[in-house]
Amino acid sequence: LPEFAVEVGNLLVKKNLIETPPDQLIVNEYQPGQGIAAHIDCQPCFKNAIVTVSLGSEYDMDFVRVSDGKVVSKTLELGSALVMKDESRYDWMHRINARKSDPSIDGKKKRLRGRRVSLTFRNVIIS
Repeated sequence: LPEFAVEVGNLLVKKNLIETPPDQLIVNEYQPGQGIAAHIDCQPCFKNAIVTVSLGSEYDMDFVRVSDGKVVSKTLELGSALVMKDESRYDWMHRINARKSDPSIDGKKKRLRGRRVSLTFRNVIIS
């Protein structure tokens, strides 16, 4: 990992968000209108905990329960760290709908999306 990512990974451990420092980092950029399809990160490829740090604009992420299709939406706020492990890692898919705005929290005004960069930290399973 680059030096800045090692520092962030160590901070995630220090804050008890993950147990061991990550050994993989994926950096993704999303422009307004872009999204990601519903998925579960490769189960035999990565260990339990996956952490995504959101930079730039806030976006809503949907979580879709595999067993019954139930959808729960959460706002990924600027600078937030989303930890997916255990049930949220294996029983729920996550997606970001491709749109240029997200519904408002108070139901009045839509929240326009800006550029978002996500830093996704994982640990690779080497077999």
